[in-house]
Amino acid sequence: MKTLKITLLAFIALVLTTTVYSQERITKTFSGIENINLSTASGNGTIKRSNNSEVTVTVEYTFDEDIYKPIFQRNGSTLRVEEKFERSRWNRGYSRWTLEVPNGIDLNFKTGSGNIEVSGVSINVIAKSGSGNIYIKDLEGTVSSNTGSGNLDFSNIKGTHNGHTGSGNIRVDRSEGDSDMTTGSGNVRLRDVTGVFKMSSGSGNVIVEGAAIKGASLFSTGSGNVEVELSSALDYDLNLGTGSGNATLDFNGSQISGEFIMEASSKNSIQAPFSFDRTSEKGRRYVKEAKVGNKSILVKISSGSGRAVVRD
Repeated sequence: MKTLKITLLAFIALVLTTTVYSQERITKTFSGIENINLSTASGNGTIKRSNNSEVTVTVEYTFDEDIYKPIFQRNGSTLRVEEKFERSRWNRGYSRWTLEVPNGIDLNFKTGSGNIEVSGVSINVIAKSGSGNIYIKDLEGTVSSNTGSGNLDFSNIKGTHNGHTGSGNIRVDRSEGDSDMTTGSGNVRLRDVTGVFKMSSGSGNVIVEGAAIKGASLFSTGSGNVEVELSSALDYDLNLGTGSGNATLDFNGSQISGEFIMEASSKNSIQAPFSFDRTSEKGRRYVKEAKVGNKSILVKISSGSGRAVVRD
């Protein structure tokens, strides 16, 4: 009898576990959609290109149906999709959203703690996550992104792309378009980028490998290093600054020309492959200036306690 009771209890536990964690799947298709507003509490979201002009939304979840309600509401050409919890959402389970969308739509995706991934489409994106990561790749369109503590990872982007993270890292690889990115304490790394840039970190490094700068740009950090390597001639104003790290501008073989103002805590911490016209003191700091070539652009490179460097 004891053995029978144990077996029965084990069977009941198995049934309950299977019920709690069984996966549900809902798929809905819409036509004539131009705007999508997707809001999730914690679910991850993947957005990819559809094979036609329709929008297909799929949600997979393991939450109990008594507490979890996916909502789909259409108003004209706008589709609103969200997940609603009847009780506290801190229940065992997960949700995963997949949207297949045509080119040309506007997407607004907000999640409390999930990750957001968008790839292979030509759309405009607003992506916000409380603590998740945001991945954007192979996209043509404008991007505005914000995450509290996650990372921002962009690759092969054509269009204006802006982003902010409180403590995560920022990576942009192969982009064409103006970019404004900030992080409170993470690192910023760019590679093979073209556009006008405003990049800043509160305490991380800002590293740029191969930048074609198309307008007045700024790269700064509070306490890390700033390193910018150019991929083409510099024809616009440029400002590199750090509070305590090194600030380095590498012309990478391109012609060095412009008005240079370089600032550091000591004379020897200011280095360049050209002669300076004048040196002055600014409090406990030193400023060296030079006019090189015939371009009328202004290049400012400053460091609070590290080195200010120009390389050829």
